[in-house]
Amino acid sequence: MGAVYQAEEKWDRALAAFEKSAELDPGLVEAHYLAANTLARLGRLEEAVTGYNRVLGIDGRSVEARANRSTALLQLGRLQAALSDIEQLISQLPGESRFWAAKATTLYELNRPGEAVNAATQAIRLAPRSAEGYVIKGRSLMASGQLKEARDCFVAGLERDPSDMKAREALIVVLRHLEEFPAALAQCNLALAQTPGAALFLQHRAEIRRAEGDFAGALADVEAALAADPGLASAHVTCARLLGDLGRPDEMRQALDTALRLDPNEPNGRFMAAADDLARERWEVGWAAYESRDHLLPPPYRPLDFIRWDGRERPELLVVVGEQGIGDELLFFRLARSLADDGIRTVLLTRPGLVPLLKNLDARVAVAGDLSAIDTTQPGLRWVPAGSLPLLLQPKPEKWPAAPYLTAPPERIAKWRWVRDEGSFNVGINWQGNPSRNVDVGRSIPLAAFAPLAEIPGVRLVSLQHGPGTEQLRKVAFANSIIELGDDFNADGIFIDTVGILHHLDLVVSSDTALTHLCGARAHPTFAALRAVPDWRWGYSGDRSVFFSSVRLFRQSEAGDWGGVFNAIAGEIRAMAAGR
Repeated sequence: MGAVYQAEEKWDRALAAFEKSAELDPGLVEAHYLAANTLARLGRLEEAVTGYNRVLGIDGRSVEARANRSTALLQLGRLQAALSDIEQLISQLPGESRFWAAKATTLYELNRPGEAVNAATQAIRLAPRSAEGYVIKGRSLMASGQLKEARDCFVAGLERDPSDMKAREALIVVLRHLEEFPAALAQCNLALAQTPGAALFLQHRAEIRRAEGDFAGALADVEAALAADPGLASAHVTCARLLGDLGRPDEMRQALDTALRLDPNEPNGRFMAAADDLARERWEVGWAAYESRDHLLPPPYRPLDFIRWDGRERPELLVVVGEQGIGDELLFFRLARSLADDGIRTVLLTRPGLVPLLKNLDARVAVAGDLSAIDTTQPGLRWVPAGSLPLLLQPKPEKWPAAPYLTAPPERIAKWRWVRDEGSFNVGINWQGNPSRNVDVGRSIPLAAFAPLAEIPGVRLVSLQHGPGTEQLRKVAFANSIIELGDDFNADGIFIDTVGILHHLDLVVSSDTALTHLCGARAHPTFAALRAVPDWRWGYSGDRSVFFSSVRLFRQSEAGDWGGVFNAIAGEIRAMAAGR
C-alpha cells in the first residue's frame, strides 16, 4: 500500500505503510529505505538520516541509501559528514559522474573551490553531455575569482540544458562583473522571454542598466521587480544602490534594512549595510559586519592555504594579504605598524607593482609580491586579510598609526624637482579612478569640471592622472594649462613617482581614487571631490576625513552636480594662492 500512497503523493499515509512493513520485518531493507525517502520528502531530514542509518546498518554497501543520506546531510548543513558519504560512494563507483558532481557541490559549500573545480572536471569527463558538472564548476570558478573561465562553463552548461534558470542567472552575474554588458542584457532578456515578469531577472537587468548609466531604465526595472515580488531581498539591495546614486543615504539604509529582514544572509546587502555603519562611524558593529565581504563577487582577496589568524594567538609570522583596490591597501596596511609595535613579525602580501612604494612604510615590516620566499609549511605561520585588521586590532581609526606613514625615496623627489614652479601655486589634479563601471558610478569626474581651477591667477595645474582618463587631456579647452609628466611616469611601480612629486606640489585635488589615500598616507594637503553619497570611508557629512586629517572633503549638494563642488574648491584655492 505504501507504493500506492506514494504514487498518489499521500506522503503521511505512505510513511505509515512503510514503517509498518519495517516493523513487521525489521530486516526488510526496502521498507526502511522507502520510509527514509518519504521522511526526506516530508522535510523531516534528521529522521530521514536516522532511517538511512538503519538501511546502511543492514546493508553497508547500499549505494542509493548512502547517496540519499549524503543529500539529506548536505541539506542539514552537515557538510563534512556528507562529503564522507560521497567519497565512500566514489570508492564504490568511481565512474559514476553524479557522485563527482555531488562531491564538487559539497566542496563548494565547504568553501574549498579549488578542490570543487577538480571534482567537477572529473564529473564533466565522465558525463560530457550533462550540464550539472559544468554548472558547479562555473560556480566554483566564480568563488575563486576566475570569472572568464566561469563564464565559459555556464555557457557550456546552458548549451546542454537551456531551461536551467539558476545557471542563466549565474551567467548574467558573471557577465556583469566582466563588464560584458550587452551579453548580460541579452541573457536577461532571454530569461524574461522564458519567464515573463520574473522579478529576479528584472533586478539583474536593473543592475546592468545602472552600470551603463541608464538610471531611468534601472529604476523602472527595480520598481517592476519589487511589484512582482516584494519579498525579493536582492531587489531591495539594487534599490538601495540607486538611492545612494541619487544622494539619499537614509532611504538607502531603509532599503538595506528591508533586504536584510527578508534575507539576513544577502551578501551584497550585508556588505552595503556594513559600509553604511562605517560611514556613520559605528565602528565596532561596522567592522564586525565588514567580514561579510568574504561572500562578494569577485572575491575581495584570495585565501591562502594555511591557517587564518583570528587575533587570539601570537603567530610566528603573519602574512597580511592585500585586498580590494589600491586605496584599500594604502588605508589598511598602516595597521602593520601596530603589529610591528606588538613584536609580531609581519609580511605584507600585495600586488607586485605596489612593492616598491610599500617598502617605504616601515623598516620592521617586510613586503612581498608573492609567497616564493616564505616557507608555507612552517609552524606558527598565519595569514589575515588586511581589511580584517581593524576588527582584530583597533576599531577606532583615530587610534590607528597616524599619517604620515609612507615616505618617498629621495631619488624620486630629486627626479621630479622640475615640476615645481616657485612662482606659482602648484596643484596636482586627478579626475579618473578605477574605470570599472561596476564600481565607478558617479565617483570619477569629467576633466572639464576642473576648468574653474585653470582660471585662477598664479595657479599651475599638474596632471597626476595615469592610464584611463588621460585621453580627456586632448578634449578640454584648458589643456595647455596642464603640465603632463611623460610616458615614464610611474613606469616602474604604482605611485612610486607620484609619491616623489607630492613634495613639489602645494595641493592635490582629486576625485575619490587611490591617489587620495596616497596623499592621506603622506599627510599631504588634499581636496577630495565626492559624490553626494560617497564611499563609506568619507562618511556622509563634515569636511574632514577621520582616516586622513590632511584631506579636506568637498561634497556634492545634489547628485551629479560637480559645478558647485568645483566652484567651492576654486574659491578655497584662490584664497590660498593669494595668501602665498
